[in-house]
Amino acid sequence: MIKTKIILAFAAFMLAAPAVCADQLIYITDAQGEKLFDEAEIKSSYFKLATYLESEQILTFCGPATMAAVLNSLGVKRPVPQRLYPWGLFTQDTVFTPENQAIKPYPMVEHEGLVLEQLTAFFNNLGVKAEFHHADTLDEDKLRQTIKDTLADPNKRLVVNYTRKAIGQNGDGHISPVGAYDVETDRVLVLDVAKYKYPPVWMTVADLYKAINTIDSGSNKTRGIVVVTK
Repeated sequence: MIKTKIILAFAAFMLAAPAVCADQLIYITDAQGEKLFDEAEIKSSYFKLATYLESEQILTFCGPATMAAVLNSLGVKRPVPQRLYPWGLFTQDTVFTPENQAIKPYPMVEHEGLVLEQLTAFFNNLGVKAEFHHADTLDEDKLRQTIKDTLADPNKRLVVNYTRKAIGQNGDGHISPVGAYDVETDRVLVLDVAKYKYPPVWMTVADLYKAINTIDSGSNKTRGIVVVTK
């Protein structure tokens, strides 16, 4: 009798517990993910971003990797790294200009990454205009409209700061650019810069909102999005 009660109580707990939406993720490498990409209405940003997307060089460099891809994709005047001379390219190292080192030095970013405001400040020091929006200043509808408006503009890019935990992936806080949006399924394609872990992933706007509407322990504020304009 006691065992039966325990089993029933556990079953009730599992039914009441919020479901992690890992089964709702669709990776672009899956047949369904490819089909979604083929049929997506808004995807012009994808091609330029994918051309320059590279994996973060260390676990905490999702911010620098995202910045390099975004800036290269927008055609902003590029620095000329010594090893690439005479060719110009934003890299995960060259985003650390003296101005950005003053915001957060390279060793500190290696140790703890970047929070939303710091990421935005880095962008603004690198020749573009960037605006951040904490998730608690948005709702799903506002997020959806921002996704549509930003991805439809060839001179803009959208960056998201979210927690993997909310979508059932391994890890926690992460930063990556957005490459496409499918109206019919209300899914957004996040181009994961941790390419050794996950390929680009389609998630619903509702799930993305849950993932950004979480507290970043580095700032004690909600995560969110950055709109970057050339």
